[in-house]
Amino acid sequence: MMAKVEKKYIKKIFINPVMTAKKADYREDEVMEMEMTPVQKEVFLYIDEYWKKFGFAPTYREIAAFRKKSSLGNIHMTIKRLVRLGVLKQVKGMERSVRPVYINFRNLE
Repeated sequence: MMAKVEKKYIKKIFINPVMTAKKADYREDEVMEMEMTPVQKEVFLYIDEYWKKFGFAPTYREIAAFRKKSSLGNIHMTIKRLVRLGVLKQVKGMERSVRPVYINFRNLE
């Protein structure tokens, strides 16, 4: 006779990202005071100035040319770290979607 094995079911919970509370974005003065490496600060300030001048984000090649570098991988990693730090926002899969967190699309001039 075999012992009865009790089956345990794990209930999966799916979280709707739209309904979860989001942390508030940083203001411009808070972002400028955050600790960043010199490279991160340089890339962030370039993206910030580019947004203020043109109203959209620079390409990775433009950022690399500004830094006098040829590697796009380093630019990608720097931007990825800035997004993780919370000073930039980016939509995955979209070109030129990087922007400072304090820029609101509806209030662009």
